[in-house]
Amino acid sequence: MGLLRLPLVVYPWLGWLVVFEAVTAVKLGCPVPAVLLLGPAVMVWGMAQLDVWSVRVLSPLERARVLCWLDGRAVVLGHLMVLAALTGGCIPWVVDFWHRHSWLGRYEIVLALLLAGYVHLPGYGTVARIPVLGALCAAFDTIFLRKGLTPFLVGIVSGDPGIAEFAAWLVVFRLLAQLHQLFISTVQPLWPFRRVDAHHYFAGTPAYRRRVAELWIEEDVRRPHVPRLHLVHSLCDEAMAAAQDKNPHPGMARYLKAEKRPGQAAKSWLHEASELLAQARRALPDPDPAQRRALELAEAHLIRFRVHLDVSRGRQDRALKDQRRVREVWTRHGLHNLSANNLCVELTGARAEGTKPVVPERALAELERHLARPGLVPYVRCSLLLLAAEYATLTGDSERAASMRTLRHRLDIRRSDFRILNREQRAAGMPAFKPVRYRLTLASLEALDARTRGAFVVPHDAVRPPRILLSELPGGRAGAQAAAGLRLWLDGEPTRAAELLSESADLLQRDGFHSDAFNVLLELGTAQRSIDPGAAYTSLTRALRLQQRLRVGLTSSGLRLATGSTTEQLARTLTDLLLRTLPGPAQPGLIVFELAELSRSRVLLEQLGRQSGQAAARAATSRPITYPALRDLLTEASTNKSASAPPN
Repeated sequence: MGLLRLPLVVYPWLGWLVVFEAVTAVKLGCPVPAVLLLGPAVMVWGMAQLDVWSVRVLSPLERARVLCWLDGRAVVLGHLMVLAALTGGCIPWVVDFWHRHSWLGRYEIVLALLLAGYVHLPGYGTVARIPVLGALCAAFDTIFLRKGLTPFLVGIVSGDPGIAEFAAWLVVFRLLAQLHQLFISTVQPLWPFRRVDAHHYFAGTPAYRRRVAELWIEEDVRRPHVPRLHLVHSLCDEAMAAAQDKNPHPGMARYLKAEKRPGQAAKSWLHEASELLAQARRALPDPDPAQRRALELAEAHLIRFRVHLDVSRGRQDRALKDQRRVREVWTRHGLHNLSANNLCVELTGARAEGTKPVVPERALAELERHLARPGLVPYVRCSLLLLAAEYATLTGDSERAASMRTLRHRLDIRRSDFRILNREQRAAGMPAFKPVRYRLTLASLEALDARTRGAFVVPHDAVRPPRILLSELPGGRAGAQAAAGLRLWLDGEPTRAAELLSESADLLQRDGFHSDAFNVLLELGTAQRSIDPGAAYTSLTRALRLQQRLRVGLTSSGLRLATGSTTEQLARTLTDLLLRTLPGPAQPGLIVFELAELSRSRVLLEQLGRQSGQAAARAATSRPITYPALRDLLTEASTNKSASAPPN
């Protein structure tokens, strides 16, 4: 344990080393003004302290790795580079280069600002699918730009005020960037390394997990103040990503390139998180209020993910009950905005999908209870009022609905609303969201309310818009395309809307958001049935193929069986389109037979895929049996039965 604490003790002294170097240079009569030496040195020391503070979100082993290998290595390499330049006689050349190109001094602030933002280029290089660029940018940042240390040391050893002034600006901007990342940005500090930490734990051997858990209990759970349960929350977030079949962000490739993708092993992630939380509870048999709060919020995060699994298995009643339990925990600990926003997202999804058993009177009563709570930001209050108006309309109370809509339009939504909501997200152990996601949720609510009031004129009576919940889609071009498509559909242009929605599905599939692409295609095809059966058949066929590829990757047979109803619905819809509305294809009988077989035999196929003998080999891969293999298996079973029958 002493070795693991060593980086936390040694690393801050690297910051003190820079201060010592600056003070020594001032005492030795360095021609650089003292303020350009002491000020940046103190800021470098402050950034080192922030590094130590920010790694608290990692497990003890990962903390040691990050401080030693990433941050500590950058400080050591910076000193070695300057020492090598000094002994090699390169410092005078650097000074001469700086003064020969006078524009560097004229635009030193702009140059320092650009280099301070250079830290983002490794991620951009990965997103642009140029891994070499990402690696080169990361190496350049580590050696030359981290904390502005290398230029600052060059300014000390060269004694040139111009270089020292440029280095001072670079240190200032790097400090501001670090403060923004830690306290303002929607991306949690060290989030990529939290994911790596979770993957190391999940993919580790039992002995490794046991060691990490013991260190975590001793260092983070039994600490004198609030226990740090970030590892549990990280495992829950990775479980959600695995359940939704979402690829890691492209910027994560350089961190997780050696890690095995967990696939859809969502239940395994949930099991590891549950076991870790159980150990924390055993380590704190009599928790104080702060410890109890941390434990209950971590348990709420676990339950919230279990709700997602229950929904995928069709256990809607149980999911709704657990979701209310999660909101009660959040409300009990003062996270009123988070609780109310979660209710809005749930009820918006229920209205958009039309599948969840929500009683309007009960939903309206719960919405009004949340409206009565203190401290709600205008954004959350707007969402609650719009939904309350929606459900008041469903109960037949139009006057009450109108008054709620009037109250909604009196509220002014500010960017600070999203910061407060993200602060509560972080307090609950969950990642923050960009403002665009919250605005998309509000746009979905506005669209639902407008449709309820009949504000949109739909060109065909039998046509309903695609029920796509925009807030559940990732941001970027795919989300923007889907939002534009829905607007066009509601404006009476379904053909152009379908093109945009199809492009959105292509983008989602390309970026690895396969389940989101499936939902877009399914809703698009369902909405197209009455106006363009051919386009509906194309969209639904794409959805079916994508859904089958997703189900093949599911390692849990229970989850595969839970998605059988969607397969059956798709197959029957396609059969209906073939038989009633579409011109006959080249081999309609064969296609209808395959669809009927898919519709009726989904459960049988997967049960047969787990039998003994030849099928057991298939079951070892946890993949459903294919149709040709099913025919071979049935033929083999029939032959064996005939051979074993007694002679007449």
